[in-house]
Amino acid sequence: MPTGASFRSPELVLLNGRIYRTVDGPITEALAVHGGTIVATGQTAELRQLDGPRTTVIDLAGRTVLPSFVDSHTHFHRAAILRQLFLDFETLGPTSVADVVARVAERAADLPPGTWIQGDSLTAARLAEGRLPDRRELDAAAPLHPVVLRGIGKHVVATNSAALAAAGIDRETLDPAGGRIERDRDGEPTGILHERAKLRLDTSDPRTVVPRLSEADRRRALRAGFGDLHRLGISTIHEMVRLPEEADDFAALRAEGELTVRTRLFYRIHESPIALDHLATLGIRRGLGDDWLRILGVKISIDGWCIFRNAAVYEPYLHDAGNTGLLRIEPDDLTRLTAAANRQGLGIALHAVGARAVDAALDALEAAGAASAGPYRLEHGHLDLGDRQLRRMRELGLVWSVQPGFLGAYRRDWEAALDPDRVQRILPLRRAETLGIPIIHNSDVPSGPQAPLDAIRSAVTRVADGRTIGAGEGVSIRSAWRGWTTLPSSASGESRVGPLDVGRAADLVVFNGDPLECSIEDLAALAVVATMIDGRFVHGADGVAR
Repeated sequence: MPTGASFRSPELVLLNGRIYRTVDGPITEALAVHGGTIVATGQTAELRQLDGPRTTVIDLAGRTVLPSFVDSHTHFHRAAILRQLFLDFETLGPTSVADVVARVAERAADLPPGTWIQGDSLTAARLAEGRLPDRRELDAAAPLHPVVLRGIGKHVVATNSAALAAAGIDRETLDPAGGRIERDRDGEPTGILHERAKLRLDTSDPRTVVPRLSEADRRRALRAGFGDLHRLGISTIHEMVRLPEEADDFAALRAEGELTVRTRLFYRIHESPIALDHLATLGIRRGLGDDWLRILGVKISIDGWCIFRNAAVYEPYLHDAGNTGLLRIEPDDLTRLTAAANRQGLGIALHAVGARAVDAALDALEAAGAASAGPYRLEHGHLDLGDRQLRRMRELGLVWSVQPGFLGAYRRDWEAALDPDRVQRILPLRRAETLGIPIIHNSDVPSGPQAPLDAIRSAVTRVADGRTIGAGEGVSIRSAWRGWTTLPSSASGESRVGPLDVGRAADLVVFNGDPLECSIEDLAALAVVATMIDGRFVHGADGVAR
């Protein structure tokens, strides 16, 4: 009998495939599913014996099957809303300030005066002028509408005069701790606000002046966004929650049976209306929930992002003497929050992009004794990471959460902000792997591209726009694939999802080739044929033979 078979007539049998239990094997030919769970694996001839009158049989015709992708760091709620309701500059692809301003003017022409115009995913390095539009340019495009255009990752915004006035920002406004207001030669704000200077124009701040979206609009955007994940082969996301309403939306869709991607939540407890004490009062703890919606822990952001020269580093940015980035939280507050979260039994994910912020994260975790209850996660760590930081990460038992897709997306941005040697030292994946640090790969969408296959190619080849970043830091295809599948599941304590074993959820992806045996060159032709979550094809059912 095939492995695990204890009854006849499962709901679904997949035959004649090349099915990997994990990235490291073993490989089998067939798999049976009942009630969303894998109930048997084995050879095609064996599983044919389980075929009953109500069994759907699918002939994979030699196609390869692997565990589905886990995107272990997302801002999917915001990404879905952006794609549906805001100006999405990642998709629009402006190449100049004039392009951006024209899009704003088009939107203003369609909206009643006083309506807020919002956009996202801008970056100065992709514009010919090497800067974001200032308030006067946005005033000309939309004189009767407040405008707030967010940079990639929300670390900087470009605004017009109406938005600045609504937020109470003028020439007398002082830079807040952990933030910066750009000013012209006369001391007037240009409309460009960095990090904590923009919080009144950030919907995650309780004092925000930006109107909130309706519940109906938010949930409509999420439902549309799930389809994008299905097409990419993603079955599970680790979502960084900024607002209570975001968690509410996922919970409501779960209750309605419309949550079609497994969602794991990290609550942001700094620069957010979500208070750690309130989570404790509600009994929020790691592991609370079910297979579809579950709590993992909390997130704390320590610094900004290097492409906007806000990541906290030791060496100043290129042509920007004295600027070593921003720390968004005081060390004592960071240690206090980390220790409190640890006592409450919550996982901890610390956003630290530059080496100075990484050291602050490691100091806080060590002081709080968090490593004793791990694993805990360091998010990003892109810039200037050295052997000292890597060894401390290993000693503290941290999981490193990285975004190799940024290599392709932001090469020009990095080259504008850093000298060539520092660019080549971004994301030292091979060194970290050699030291034995667990590395999980993810997208940070909408801050980065979400397609796992593209990110895997970047992690392996380190090639971006025909140029190589850190040639010696590429990892193997299997290593990158592991970081997108079973490793994030095991690191987050999943017991049902992950490997394609008997008793596990039938979350899998069918490919048009064998990604673990193909050459690096052939990775470019690899594609998702079909995606199954909980035993049901959510994408590409017609793409597999029956």
